[in-house]
Amino acid sequence: MKYTVLVVEDEYEQRRAVIERVNWEAAGFEVVGEAENGVEALDIIETLEPDLILTDIKMPMISGLELAKRVRELRPATQMVILSGYDSFEYAREAINYNIISYLLKPISSDELSKELFTIKKRMDEKLGSVIARPESDTEKQLHRMKINTFLLPLMLGSNEEQPDERELARRAEELGIIKENTKPHYCVLVSKFKNNGVSYTGKEHTDFLDAVLNKYFYAVSFTVYGRAVTLIVYDNEGDISSVLDLPLKEVVQTAKKMLSQTCTIGISREFSELSGCSAAYFQAVTARRYTKDGAGEVRFINDQERDGEIEIDHVEKTVLKLEQLLKVGDNGALCDFINGMFENSTPENADLLVMQILATVYRVVSNVAEKSDVVTLLSSNQIFSRMTTYNSEAGVKGELISLCENAKSIISSSQRRDSEVLCDRAVQIINERFSDEELSLNGVSRELAVSPNYLSALIKKNKKKNFVTLLTEKRMSAAYDMLVCTGMKVLEIAEKCGYSDQHYFSYCFKKYYGDSPGKIRSLRQGE
Repeated sequence: MKYTVLVVEDEYEQRRAVIERVNWEAAGFEVVGEAENGVEALDIIETLEPDLILTDIKMPMISGLELAKRVRELRPATQMVILSGYDSFEYAREAINYNIISYLLKPISSDELSKELFTIKKRMDEKLGSVIARPESDTEKQLHRMKINTFLLPLMLGSNEEQPDERELARRAEELGIIKENTKPHYCVLVSKFKNNGVSYTGKEHTDFLDAVLNKYFYAVSFTVYGRAVTLIVYDNEGDISSVLDLPLKEVVQTAKKMLSQTCTIGISREFSELSGCSAAYFQAVTARRYTKDGAGEVRFINDQERDGEIEIDHVEKTVLKLEQLLKVGDNGALCDFINGMFENSTPENADLLVMQILATVYRVVSNVAEKSDVVTLLSSNQIFSRMTTYNSEAGVKGELISLCENAKSIISSSQRRDSEVLCDRAVQIINERFSDEELSLNGVSRELAVSPNYLSALIKKNKKKNFVTLLTEKRMSAAYDMLVCTGMKVLEIAEKCGYSDQHYFSYCFKKYYGDSPGKIRSLRQGE
């Protein structure tokens, strides 16, 4: 397997020497890009998606370690090689936390680096190759895995005949090693699907792949259900679930693309604290993954799409659950077929109850995702709510129900589109109002808007055709330009008012954006 490389070095001659004199191809690497500093590297890594970044530790504006830290937040599957003149244990110890696969001391010749690349390639093969499924040879481990699957599957599908006792579930989970004794763990459920050239296929190799990546961060166990990979996540730290899962899920998606040549879409449930909540969480994750069809990213949290405080659905209401999913992410044809099928499989005695369930589900789902005015419109424009007790034929009831569901789906779809546009507009508003805050970031804005960073980033790219950093930089540069030509403020003052504490960093970004330094721009405008 060939790996792609980005070379980062502020000295032009040294950078070209590394690119041209080192024998990359012999070791299985290909240089796909170069950058003169960490700022430029961060601008291009999302486009280049390098497998490896080679960088000097001492660079202007952003050090090699700071670059490694930021790269890990964007692309946790990317590995780093640090070149340094510092023979320091502290540097090496910090490097371990940031996917730094090799720490090389300078000076190092082209021949020495060429030889070192073979060792680096071997480490990358071992590290990335460890996520590829291998047949389990330990019979005892196979049996233990089967016991875990047997325990979790009924919980996910809600197929227990009786409501499970939470204490007994916790005891069984401790016996199986899912949770630790005397702890209060938090859970969530992931549902994943893998596609190769548009063809969906999810098998045991994918569940093993998920476990190999995710178990580096927390306890995870995966199995397949109806062509989906279902994963139970167990973690100790209470907090924002999107923050807990941000890096692990990025690594899953990026590594699947590199190692499996497959796209991976993932839906994530809400956090829950009792194992009896697995079934509701499973259906939340199924629905969340279906939302990824809108093209706004491969990862979707149910909280990104649906408001908190939804009424939990009883395990036995399988038909109502299916209807809810179709209202949110299905099509009109499937809705019509489903309602007809519900009546075909129902007895006359249950018909009234069936209609009540459908009406209650439609009202609840629309209320959870749409504005109050939309709910009023739905109720007033569909007479079934007032005439439901006066129908003389099943056909009349079905026709009205199908019409109601189609109207409800239209409202839900419009609300989802409207909500995504409002989110983007709100993010842009925050940028415009608070661009002077040096700490302003995608993660901070996403927390404020109560959505995951992955989802907000994907929405901004989809709707604005630019990423968050680009929008923020554009606003800061525009404001800086106006201050330069319209005020007598010093460059340092302007930098600070635009979110830059380092004047040199600000001047670099300004010149890169406008082509001239702040001082030259001011001189040119004053001379006009």
